[in-house]
Amino acid sequence: MHPGRLVVTAGVVVAGLAVLFPFVDLPVIGTVDGVDGDAWPALIPLAAVLLPALLGDRSLGHRARSGVPSLVACCTAAVFASAKLADSVGAVRDAGEGASLGAGPWVMLVGTLVAIVGEVLAMTIPPR
Repeated sequence: MHPGRLVVTAGVVVAGLAVLFPFVDLPVIGTVDGVDGDAWPALIPLAAVLLPALLGDRSLGHRARSGVPSLVACCTAAVFASAKLADSVGAVRDAGEGASLGAGPWVMLVGTLVAIVGEVLAMTIPPR
Protein backbone atom coordinates (compact mmCIF):
# COMPACT_ATOMS: atom_id res chain seq x y z
CA MET A 1 0.00 0.00 0.00
CA HIS A 2 1.25 3.49 -0.82
CA PRO A 3 2.53 5.23 2.37
CA GLY A 4 0.27 8.24 1.84
CA ARG A 5 -2.82 6.05 1.54
CA LEU A 6 -1.81 4.23 4.72
CA VAL A 7 -1.44 7.52 6.62
CA VAL A 8 -4.82 8.75 5.31
CA THR A 9 -6.48 5.54 6.47
CA ALA A 10 -4.85 5.78 9.91
CA GLY A 11 -5.95 9.40 10.32
CA VAL A 12 -9.54 8.65 9.36
CA VAL A 13 -9.66 5.69 11.76
CA VAL A 14 -8.28 7.81 14.62
CA ALA A 15 -10.80 10.57 13.91
CA GLY A 16 -13.57 7.99 13.74
CA LEU A 17 -12.63 6.56 17.11
CA ALA A 18 -12.59 10.06 18.61
CA VAL A 19 -16.39 10.24 18.64
CA LEU A 20 -16.39 7.48 21.26
CA PHE A 21 -14.12 9.45 23.59
CA PRO A 22 -15.45 11.98 26.11
CA PHE A 23 -15.49 15.53 24.79
CA VAL A 24 -16.50 17.29 28.00
CA ASP A 25 -17.41 16.31 31.55
CA LEU A 26 -19.95 18.75 32.95
CA PRO A 27 -21.09 18.76 36.60
CA VAL A 28 -24.85 18.63 35.96
CA ILE A 29 -25.04 16.78 32.64
CA GLY A 30 -22.15 14.37 33.05
CA THR A 31 -19.85 13.08 30.35
CA VAL A 32 -20.67 14.07 26.77
CA ASP A 33 -19.05 12.00 24.03
CA GLY A 34 -18.72 12.88 20.35
CA VAL A 35 -21.98 11.23 19.35
CA ASP A 36 -24.01 13.11 21.96
CA GLY A 37 -22.02 16.29 21.31
CA ASP A 38 -22.77 16.17 17.56
CA ALA A 39 -19.18 15.73 16.46
CA TRP A 40 -19.99 12.83 14.15
CA PRO A 41 -20.71 15.05 11.07
CA ALA A 42 -16.95 15.59 10.78
CA LEU A 43 -16.74 11.96 9.72
CA ILE A 44 -18.83 12.55 6.59
CA PRO A 45 -16.10 14.29 4.59
CA LEU A 46 -13.56 11.84 6.01
CA ALA A 47 -15.64 8.92 4.72
CA ALA A 48 -15.36 10.49 1.28
CA VAL A 49 -11.58 10.57 1.76
CA LEU A 50 -11.38 6.97 2.93
CA LEU A 51 -12.95 5.56 -0.23
CA PRO A 52 -10.26 6.79 -2.67
CA ALA A 53 -7.58 5.73 -0.18
CA LEU A 54 -8.85 2.14 -0.13
CA LEU A 55 -10.01 1.73 -3.74
CA GLY A 56 -8.02 1.42 -6.94
CA ASP A 57 -4.39 0.46 -7.27
CA ARG A 58 -3.25 0.91 -3.68
CA SER A 59 0.42 0.80 -4.61
CA LEU A 60 0.05 4.17 -6.37
CA GLY A 61 -0.54 7.57 -4.85
CA HIS A 62 -3.28 9.98 -5.85
CA ARG A 63 -3.25 12.15 -8.91
CA ALA A 64 -4.53 15.70 -8.71
CA ARG A 65 -7.93 14.65 -10.07
CA SER A 66 -8.68 12.56 -6.98
CA GLY A 67 -6.18 14.04 -4.54
CA VAL A 68 -7.31 17.67 -4.54
CA PRO A 69 -10.99 16.92 -3.73
CA SER A 70 -9.84 14.54 -0.99
CA LEU A 71 -7.53 17.21 0.40
CA VAL A 72 -10.38 19.72 0.40
CA ALA A 73 -12.60 17.20 2.23
CA CYS A 74 -9.84 16.62 4.83
CA CYS A 75 -9.51 20.37 5.36
CA THR A 76 -13.28 20.68 5.75
CA ALA A 77 -13.20 17.98 8.43
CA ALA A 78 -10.30 19.77 10.15
CA VAL A 79 -12.27 23.01 10.26
CA PHE A 80 -15.23 21.17 11.76
CA ALA A 81 -12.99 19.40 14.29
CA SER A 82 -11.49 22.78 15.27
CA ALA A 83 -14.99 24.17 15.74
CA LYS A 84 -15.93 21.23 17.98
CA LEU A 85 -12.76 21.79 20.01
CA ALA A 86 -13.66 25.45 20.45
CA ASP A 87 -17.23 24.46 21.31
CA SER A 88 -16.00 22.02 23.95
CA VAL A 89 -13.62 24.57 25.47
CA GLY A 90 -16.45 27.11 25.58
CA ALA A 91 -18.78 24.63 27.28
CA VAL A 92 -16.17 23.86 29.94
CA ARG A 93 -15.50 27.55 30.48
CA ASP A 94 -19.22 28.35 30.77
CA ALA A 95 -19.90 25.45 33.14
CA GLY A 96 -17.37 26.71 35.65
CA GLU A 97 -15.89 24.68 38.46
CA GLY A 98 -16.03 20.90 38.19
CA ALA A 99 -16.12 20.81 34.39
CA SER A 100 -13.28 19.30 32.39
CA LEU A 101 -12.29 18.90 28.79
CA GLY A 102 -12.01 15.37 27.49
CA ALA A 103 -9.64 13.85 24.95
CA GLY A 104 -12.22 13.52 22.18
CA PRO A 105 -11.90 16.89 20.45
CA TRP A 106 -8.11 16.70 20.53
CA VAL A 107 -8.06 13.18 19.11
CA MET A 108 -10.50 14.18 16.37
CA LEU A 109 -8.40 17.19 15.40
CA VAL A 110 -5.18 15.15 15.38
CA GLY A 111 -6.85 12.45 13.27
CA THR A 112 -7.99 14.96 10.66
CA LEU A 113 -4.54 16.59 10.60
CA VAL A 114 -2.93 13.18 10.08
CA ALA A 115 -5.36 12.55 7.21
CA ILE A 116 -4.31 15.87 5.64
CA VAL A 117 -0.64 14.92 5.90
CA GLY A 118 -1.41 11.53 4.40
CA GLU A 119 -3.27 13.07 1.49
CA VAL A 120 -0.36 15.40 0.77
CA LEU A 121 2.00 12.42 0.91
CA ALA A 122 -0.27 10.46 -1.41
CA MET A 123 -0.04 13.21 -3.99
CA THR A 124 3.72 13.87 -3.70
CA ILE A 125 5.53 10.58 -3.05
CA PRO A 126 6.18 8.73 -6.32
CA PRO A 127 5.33 5.01 -6.47
CA ARG A 128 8.10 2.47 -5.92
